[in-house]
Amino acid sequence: MKIGFIGIGMMGGPMCRNLLKNGHQAVVYDISEDALARISGSGAQRADSPKAVAEAVEVVFTSLPMPEDVERVIMGGEGNPGIAQGAKAGLLIVDLSTNAPAVVRRLHQELAEKEIALIDAPVSGGVDGAEGATLAIMCGGRQADFDRVKPLLECIGANVFLVGDIGAGSIAKLCNNMTAFANMAVASEALMLATRAGLEPGKMVEVMQAASGASFSLTRLQRKGLKGDWNQEFTLDLSHKDLTLALELGRQSDTPLPFGAYTYTLMQQARAKGWGGNDVVSLQRLLEEALGTEVRG
Repeated sequence: MKIGFIGIGMMGGPMCRNLLKNGHQAVVYDISEDALARISGSGAQRADSPKAVAEAVEVVFTSLPMPEDVERVIMGGEGNPGIAQGAKAGLLIVDLSTNAPAVVRRLHQELAEKEIALIDAPVSGGVDGAEGATLAIMCGGRQADFDRVKPLLECIGANVFLVGDIGAGSIAKLCNNMTAFANMAVASEALMLATRAGLEPGKMVEVMQAASGASFSLTRLQRKGLKGDWNQEFTLDLSHKDLTLALELGRQSDTPLPFGAYTYTLMQQARAKGWGGNDVVSLQRLLEEALGTEVRG
């Protein structure tokens, strides 16, 4: 199938390449010339706007940082034609971004008037999951639209779920990410405690991964935090955005989120130190600075 892909950065690039590896053709757009050059080397066809992408395909994937980016790319703006301006009736948009459920639902309503379908399908698994096509994908939308795009999603993810109507995928992703970030914070505390109490933190990770303390966040800390590697795979800024959306969803649904709120405070402190472009494992670094103890193993 000839598909469109807009946003081909650290996550979108590997996902698009996996679609190409599975025999699909891709028309791509990104504001980064470097990203376009890399994906062109894999056989993708470049377009000069989201509108041009939509004109050439029947399904368009978007993988973008912020809700406002998704809205601008889909609906367009002054002097910047979007997907909606180039779409034919029947086009299906699959938004792989982490988005606000309210934004997704509003876009769905506006697009339906143009006979354009939308599924929100945020992904989880990080850059490694994107490269290895092992992502978990949480979809919200109509069953018929999900069935139409599922074979494509199975090219980029190992676990593809339809969790409910439009917006449900975004709700699932925000709940998942809040859990991962809070786990990151408490796992950092546990490894600091082990270190200061005399245990080797690398051995502590081995024990916890075989016991009830196991988590994806602990794996990230083992791979990056215990080496003092703060280089970004998933930035604090993006983590902060996701947690902000989760807390807003909690406010809208009258759901108290004390652990999410505490983790948000830690992220605020880390970003105030200028670490927003560093990896989310920098929550461990925050604790190391506060206590004057490095956690290495």
